[in-house]
Amino acid sequence: MKYAIVDGDKITAQPKLRGTCNYCGSEMIARCGRHKIWHWAHKSKADCDPWWESEGEWHRNWKDHFPIEWQEVIHIDEETGEKHIADIKNPYGLVIEFQSSNIKPEEKQSRENFYKEMIWVVNGNRNDLTEAYFNMGLSGPIQKNPLAYQVSWLGRGKFLQNWGDSKVKVYLDFGKDVVWRLVFFDTKKKVGAVGPLSKEAFINNCMEGREISVSYLPEGDKPEEDN
Repeated sequence: MKYAIVDGDKITAQPKLRGTCNYCGSEMIARCGRHKIWHWAHKSKADCDPWWESEGEWHRNWKDHFPIEWQEVIHIDEETGEKHIADIKNPYGLVIEFQSSNIKPEEKQSRENFYKEMIWVVNGNRNDLTEAYFNMGLSGPIQKNPLAYQVSWLGRGKFLQNWGDSKVKVYLDFGKDVVWRLVFFDTKKKVGAVGPLSKEAFINNCMEGREISVSYLPEGDKPEEDN
């Protein structure tokens, strides 16, 4: 985890610090090595959030775009009492989950059903080929208002297929200044549509509680060749 509670405050891991888990109340130890990102770890295996997973630089960089008080927020279902730690939850009720590792379809659906008002941001740079296959499959635009491109998946993996059935909005991040909204993806034909949006606009919309923007292509303008 990025944060633990130390003397009543939400604190990042620092050498020799000890704290408590904001979720389960167990003792936490700061892990501050040379190779892995500094983080908090439970002193002993505890019954903490089963949805929680280890984080890397990509995950942390996204979190750092948002205020500390929005990060690692406990979301509770008032009817059932079930609770989980949201990566980001803004004051307007929107949950943002950043996903870099593979996730089982059952867990993905469970998270969407639990949070309801949420979006996914998915890491497209997990290996050297994912972005290459994505760019090779882009064609269009097939729609100007809002702007959308056709995308075909040519790789062996199931990067787009794994997210095509999501009930909530999914944004693909390839480490550029643009994120791509996965509009839809036909798993049988391996063809779908994506819409570009500047990362800055995406973050600002989330910060200000506005509906996330879409891009438009003015009449007469041509799309850039390299996206």
